[in-house]
Amino acid sequence: MKISISNTEKLYLHNQSIEPTENLIIELPDTTKVFYEVIRVIDGKGLFLAEHLERLYQSVMLSQLNCIDISCIKTNVIKLLKANYVKEKNLKLNFYCQNEHQELYACFVESNYPSNEVYENGVRVELLPIERHNPNVKLENPHLRGSADKAICLSQTHEMLLVNSQGFITEGSRSNFFAVFGNKLVTPPSQQVLEGITRTMVIKLAHENSIMLEERPIHTSEIMAMDGAFITGTSSKVLPIAKIADHTFATIPDSTKIMMKLYDELMVKSLTSDI
Repeated sequence: MKISISNTEKLYLHNQSIEPTENLIIELPDTTKVFYEVIRVIDGKGLFLAEHLERLYQSVMLSQLNCIDISCIKTNVIKLLKANYVKEKNLKLNFYCQNEHQELYACFVESNYPSNEVYENGVRVELLPIERHNPNVKLENPHLRGSADKAICLSQTHEMLLVNSQGFITEGSRSNFFAVFGNKLVTPPSQQVLEGITRTMVIKLAHENSIMLEERPIHTSEIMAMDGAFITGTSSKVLPIAKIADHTFATIPDSTKIMMKLYDELMVKSLTSDI
């Protein structure tokens, strides 16, 4: 397993030490458990940094491994962000365990964000029959990632929605999924998906702004009845879907546009109030 980094950034974090990225190659045995988080960095600040680190902590604890010092990791990540300022790029935290040995790497990675045109028109997604095992633990999954990336490339689509053996949509390969039925947002239950930080924020915003939201299984047979849909993620933010498989949505629902606006406002508020 190889961990890729952005060669345009000069520094990375290894445990508690900030090191130069020159000639850095991180290769791990395929049997290594790698827990990870991807944090969007804007103007040198980590968006929802505390929430990402809490999820990293929960992933490790749910795997019944030794506790990790999240406060120490936060301190060192902030040091890295100050030492290697970036305007906007994703930072990937990799925490891995091999027997009793543990290591932490925080590296900037190549990042692609949707254009304004994509947010206005939406994206096309396809369905992929594959399941994430133990979805509440954020572990590197080369098989799932490889299968999804190959399907995305072959279909020339933006994302793959994962479908379980019962025909229910669970999540995207690197995103969470929301369907729109009238004025209601519907998303698969938290227990069945890898809960993204953006997903959590969208649910919170819906409750705070009296937007109807329901967590329940969503079957592929319901696609035709949807008025719209969107995916959420660190790079995607709240991204409208224009087409799922063969079904095209006529318009982007107002509820989706409202959620896009609310999330953008929350980002600004978070970045101005906390690192």
